[in-house]
This record gives sequence, C-alpha cells and structure tokens, in this order.
Amino acid sequence: MMATNSQLPVGRPREFDLDEAIRRAMQVFWDRGYHDTSLPDLLAGMELSKGSFYKAFGDKKSVFLRALKLYTDDGVRNVQEVLRSDPSPKAAIRNALVRYADLSSGSKGVRGCFGVLTAAEMLPADPDIADLIKRLFTRLQDLFAATVAKGQAAGEIKNSCDPRVIAHFIVSHAQGMRVLGKVGSRRDEMLKNVDLVMEIVF
Repeated sequence: MMATNSQLPVGRPREFDLDEAIRRAMQVFWDRGYHDTSLPDLLAGMELSKGSFYKAFGDKKSVFLRALKLYTDDGVRNVQEVLRSDPSPKAAIRNALVRYADLSSGSKGVRGCFGVLTAAEMLPADPDIADLIKRLFTRLQDLFAATVAKGQAAGEIKNSCDPRVIAHFIVSHAQGMRVLGKVGSRRDEMLKNVDLVMEIVF
C-alpha cells in the first residue's frame, strides 16, 4: 500500500511503497537470518536511505516482525486457496501436500521455509517471534482440520481419528518436508512420501 498524506508527518512525502519495502526486507532476512542481517544489508535490500528506514520502521526488529507476519499471512492464504482447489476434501489435502513437496525440492527446497528457519534461529528466546510462529501453525492446523472434518462428513475420510489430530500430523509432516528440502531432497522422493501419507492416514 502506498502511504497517504494523512499518514505522513509534515515534511517531504514518503516516496516508497511500505508493503514492497517489507517484502524486500523479508527476502534479505530469509537469506541471511535475523542476527546475520546488518543494517547496511537491510538498507540495500529495501532500497532505502537510513533516514527513510528509521522514519518509517524504527528499528530492525520491527521490520523483521512485519516481514515474518507478511510471510505467515501469505503462507496461510496459499494453503487455504489450495484446500479450496478441489471439491473433494481428500483430493484437496493431497494437492496441498504436493505443493509442500514442490516447495521442499530443488532450489526452493534448499532455500527452506522462512518460518521454520526463523523458529530454529529465534526460539524459544523471543516471545514475539514465538507468538507469530505458533499462530502460523495453529492457523494451518485449523484449515486442515476443517477440510478433514468436511471429508469425514462426506464419507471420503475415515472417522477413526479426530480431525485436529490428523491436521496436527499433516502440518508436522509438511514442516518436516521443508527441513529435508534444505539438504536437497528430490521431488520424486517427496511425492512418494505424499502417497504414503495419503495411504496411511486417509
């Protein structure tokens, strides 16, 4: 979103898009991690002067929290879209797992998940980060649980297990795939893994 005049202090108007600046910051943090990202790294990546940075964001931690929230919101929205991609709840869950397989292989796999990388670097010491990561996984579990329950009601998915337990397993498995992607797991390996999960769980 572009900053409006009503949002700006008196003086020269802000000449950059706040959301785009945060997206650029996210890429820098994703590649370097929070602690290894210096202010010059951030200014270069965000294409901002030091004065503009401090006026708009205050400090590195504030930018990081906004970047992580943007990433988690994007992630939840993407999973929600995939789970709505097929009228069959079971097929939609498989589509979501295939998407995780794609994200967990090749160059995307090696880069890893920004949320998982952040959790490994910053938790449990930082309560603000912990809250964002916990909410990410809770929101994902809610989406999968609702889809499982829908599948159970339609007779597609067996009723022998609580939807939230299945959802917790799916999210745990998906994040494990993202970790394995860091060491170069192949897509065909990931897809066999997806098939096994579908066979065992559903």
